[in-house]
Amino acid sequence: MRRVSFLSIILFIITAWFLIFFFWNFIEYNNYVGGVLRNGNISFRGNAHEIIGYYMSNCAPYLFYALVMGTLGWLLIKLRPRYVVETTAIPVIPVCDCREEDMVE
Repeated sequence: MRRVSFLSIILFIITAWFLIFFFWNFIEYNNYVGGVLRNGNISFRGNAHEIIGYYMSNCAPYLFYALVMGTLGWLLIKLRPRYVVETTAIPVIPVCDCREEDMVE
């Protein structure tokens, strides 16, 4: 079983937090808009664009942030190397900085 990194766990916690805010705001704004529609202050037919825009401006950012954070957490898990590659040291051969006068013929 692979271990999940600490940063992935933090990102998933933030994702859950944003999802809670999304659902909470959606329910609150749904109750608000439903109350306004029941009272007859506005009608859906003429104000559909405003009502949908109200949901999009107040609820959709939380859903977007949750998707971004969840995707980042998932990518950290998937892109984490599964094994350690051992490298060997390659010997460095110095390059001769010889001049023609120093060379032996």
